[in-house]
This record gives sequence, structure tokens and C-alpha cells, in this order.
Amino acid sequence: MSSHQRKMPLYVQIKNKMIHNVNEEIWPPGESIPSESQLMAQYNVSRTTIRQAVRDLVQAGILETRRGAPTKVRQQPQENMENPGVIHHELGEEMAVKILRAENRLPHYFAKSQLHISEDEEVYVLERLRLADQKPIAFQQLFMPKDIGEKVHDKAEVDFDLFPHLGRYNIHYSTIKENVSASNATRYEADLLGITPGEALIDIERITLGMDQQPIEYSRTKYLPASFHYRIEIGS
Repeated sequence: MSSHQRKMPLYVQIKNKMIHNVNEEIWPPGESIPSESQLMAQYNVSRTTIRQAVRDLVQAGILETRRGAPTKVRQQPQENMENPGVIHHELGEEMAVKILRAENRLPHYFAKSQLHISEDEEVYVLERLRLADQKPIAFQQLFMPKDIGEKVHDKAEVDFDLFPHLGRYNIHYSTIKENVSASNATRYEADLLGITPGEALIDIERITLGMDQQPIEYSRTKYLPASFHYRIEIGS
């Protein structure tokens, strides 16, 4: 078991077991899950632990509750959902991906700290170019725990969004945290993107959390400003 799975709080362990029941359709969509008392007996934990696990799954859109009715299973969330209110738009007609590097490595200690991986463990490293109409518009460095990265390795040159493929392995995200800023292109980035070192780039830093609230991806993607729009909509 890798370090990102170790030392989980008890309610997270119970939540993961519940997620397993949903994914394997032991608890089918639309059906009621066992009662609170039954879950306490089944997992030998307190009422507080069960309630916290259920509350997190309701917030994640996996379970649903209504006053006076039993808790039920909802459909699994769609893996291609955008962040609510956030719209990414890449400019181009023919989009493609070019892999520069895809391997397991020991360095990259900052990325490991973001993924809660110990320094002596390898991390999956993926470096890619995003192409629009055969021209580079973005450079991405993406890091995942080794066991997760190996599951998407074969799809990394086909799709820029890898999470639909992780969904096939019952690995789903609950939260995406993005930080958008400006940065100046390094010489390496400039050579890849066909620009002059020091030119401005849109820098998107992202951490993605799984259903157990443990990080499953950390990435930095740097776009040419003329090739990317980022819009936030608040309210209806």
C-alpha cells in the first residue's frame, strides 16, 4: 500500500468502503443504503464516524439524503464535469497531445509533498505539450502517485483529460483546486513553445483530490495567453 493510502482517519476508511460498495453496485444506484444502526454494526464504529462518512459522500454527489427518507445511492459523478462556475477554453480547431516524458522518478520533492508521498517513493511524472492546429500552445508537468499514473500511461498521448480513464478503475475525483497566475517562460519552456525566454504565460497550478480527500494529481500547465481563455461565472 502506498503512503497516500496510509494513516487515513477512521471515517475516511469507512467512506472508502462505502465507495467500494457503490462502485461494485453492492449498493445499486437509486437503492437505499443500510441504516445508520446497521452500518455501525457492520463496520464496528461509532454513529459519529458513520455520519461523517455519509455526509462527505452526500457532498461528493455519491449519496443523497432527504428528510424523512432513507439515504440512497446517486449515479456516479461524471468525470468530465468542469469546476462549477469555471470555464476553460483552448483556442484551436485540431487539438492534440505530444508526450515529452512519462516515467516513474524519485526526484520532484515538491510535487511529492503535494501528493502526500514520502521522499523515498517514486512518483509518476508526465510532461506533455498541448497542440492546437499542430502548434504548441501549452506545456504541462503532471504528477501522480505511481500506482495511479500507471493506469493512465497508455492514454496520456491520446487525451489531455485523463480522469475519464481513471473512472474506469473506480478512481474518481471529489475536489479540484486551481490557482491561476502569470509566470515568465524559462528557456526550456520557451524552446518548447516557440517563444522568447521571459515572455508571459498563463500558469495553472492544480491539485485534485480523490473521494477519500487524498491527492491523486498535482499539475502545472503553462499556456500561451493568446491560446487560452479562463472565465469564472458567479450566480445565475
